Amino acid sequence: MLSNVPNDVSGVVRPVFPVLSDTVLARIISDMNRRGYGVATECIDPEDLALLRGFIERKVADSGGEYVVFSGRDDTRGTFMESLSKAPAFQAVCRKLYEAGTGRVAAESSFYQVLRCLSGRSGAQHAFLFHYDSFVLTALMPVIMPTEGQKGDLIMLPRMRRIRKTYIGNLMDKLLLDNKITQLVMKKLILSGKIKHTKVSMVPGNIYFFWGYRIIHANEPCDRDKIRATALFHYGNPHAGSWLRRIMRRTAPA
Repeated sequence: MLSNVPNDVSGVVRPVFPVLSDTVLARIISDMNRRGYGVATECIDPEDLALLRGFIERKVADSGGEYVVFSGRDDTRGTFMESLSKAPAFQAVCRKLYEAGTGRVAAESSFYQVLRCLSGRSGAQHAFLFHYDSFVLTALMPVIMPTEGQKGDLIMLPRMRRIRKTYIGNLMDKLLLDNKITQLVMKKLILSGKIKHTKVSMVPGNIYFFWGYRIIHANEPCDRDKIRATALFHYGNPHAGSWLRRIMRRTAPA
């Protein structure tokens, strides 16, 4: 397994994530509300990224160069994703962003983590899948991003929905969006330029924060011979206590 205690060449333990000033946090929040996303720039050490990149490259190779996804914490335990999720400074930033975005005090909550690795033919099938996240805040850490050809840029629609008061309201929004007709129409409108959207070319070393619950988003395809890998940290499920949500999760097919 990979070490989750980063050190510099002198042997001194270096921070996994820096403490962000109130000024930087205010700028990130303003950008999230104005253009859809905010960025903490150059906040991840290249050595940490290199270790996680090696992990990803091995897993993609094991899959024959095809799409790989890891959901939850178990499969990435011991990697930098675990280190970052446990970093007090990173937790504090996500908690403050959540509270600024909702006006609510953040309850004790862990991250729901996803590591998405797009590659090969199967990777192309995971492009232009427009969706809302189930969590208020999404922190996206690009790990491997192609620099030429089709790069798998993040796409966002600028209009934000409100946080729904009930899980049923949230479910209705998702059903209206997550169907073949809506998905096809949205893809055609995006590709033709007939619908206003924001395209984000992400840079490894940065972390991109956005209101994943409120914004429709997707990614463009990347070339089949490349890898596009992103680590996602979802925070703050507004419907975590919903009885309907619990029933549906229990009855969902395995």
